[in-house]
Amino acid sequence: MAARVFISCGQATQCERRVAEQLRTWFEGQGFEPYLAVYVQTIADLNAGIVAALKSCDYYLFVNFKREKVLRGCESIYRGSLYSHQELAIAYSLGYDHMLVLNQQGVHDEGVQKFIVSNTPRFTAGDEVLHRVQEAVAAARWSPQYSRQLALGTLRWADPVLFGDHSGSRLVRVLHGNIHNNRNDRAAYGLIARLAAIRDAETDAPVEHSDRTVLKATGFQGFQHTTWPNTHCAFDLLAQSVENPDELYLNSSLDVPREPVIFNPGTYLLDYEFVAQDFPVLRRTLRLQHTGAPELDAPSVVERSPENESSPE
Repeated sequence: MAARVFISCGQATQCERRVAEQLRTWFEGQGFEPYLAVYVQTIADLNAGIVAALKSCDYYLFVNFKREKVLRGCESIYRGSLYSHQELAIAYSLGYDHMLVLNQQGVHDEGVQKFIVSNTPRFTAGDEVLHRVQEAVAAARWSPQYSRQLALGTLRWADPVLFGDHSGSRLVRVLHGNIHNNRNDRAAYGLIARLAAIRDAETDAPVEHSDRTVLKATGFQGFQHTTWPNTHCAFDLLAQSVENPDELYLNSSLDVPREPVIFNPGTYLLDYEFVAQDFPVLRRTLRLQHTGAPELDAPSVVERSPENESSPE
């Protein structure tokens, strides 16, 4: 998943729209996933679009174009874009660690913007913006691999263990998956995981299974974690029977006798969801080559389309 950049940029004139499109195209070419804010008219649209995107983006870029001259007391000043300032205030409240602020020459510092330190030189005309942004992004070392949200890290099969729960005991090898909380200002409270769906990788046909309950938190007698800022935790994503390696189980909260979710070797797509309070839902698909061998390779992560990557809580 590429790092998402929220581009808050005025689009009131043809020049501003051209600059916004240049920024979007350049970020895409650098491997980022840009979100170009479009002005909305209602609170419902604001919540569904702008606020949702701000919650799920990783970087924030503020381009403050000069607007009309207004009178403040005895002083005439040029104000900035009202919409962009609103987005900046929301971004600041969401605790962004990486923000770039570009102001046009002559625009008055006001609102949240005047309290944010910016070392980026002011621009005089729209054709300077892209170059200024390119220099600022390089200096700030923005990376397409960065995420400020939940992220799936290392996948590993553990050594065989005797696992027991209400359904009995079985000797299994467990697939552990690390979930990283990349925020430095917020813990991920109530972090849970589930296997939402299984599909045949060749046909994309669903593989029926009855267990979509939450998965066991690795190393704990429970099914959720509190993951502190800049730390990670692990979940039991899958369990392979040692006695019958064809059978794959879930260590989950399902309160019925345990049955395999996969009975036969094959290539499968496993759709997982990870949810924590005040974080976008993290969705990841793993491609598993199930050979029936006693020691399987760790699955690989399948790239998903952006609209299916995550959704705000």
